[in-house]
Amino acid sequence: MASATTLRKRPSKSTASGAGRPDARLRPQNRKLLKWLDSWLATPDDRGEKWWNGFEDDLRNHRSTFRPPQTG
Repeated sequence: MASATTLRKRPSKSTASGAGRPDARLRPQNRKLLKWLDSWLATPDDRGEKWWNGFEDDLRNHRSTFRPPQTG
């Protein structure tokens, strides 16, 4: 049986910053991060589909979990 190519739809960079959230509810650290994300969103993507496919493969094959350090 031949394998079919699966097309993955990536979320748009324009929706990553959460710009629709009211500023009054954001902590200063989050506001700073969102400002950085907005500047990142303005940067054109210069990587091709092959690079992103390799990146997604690396994420799948080398999973990481980020947790706060445990004390004790």
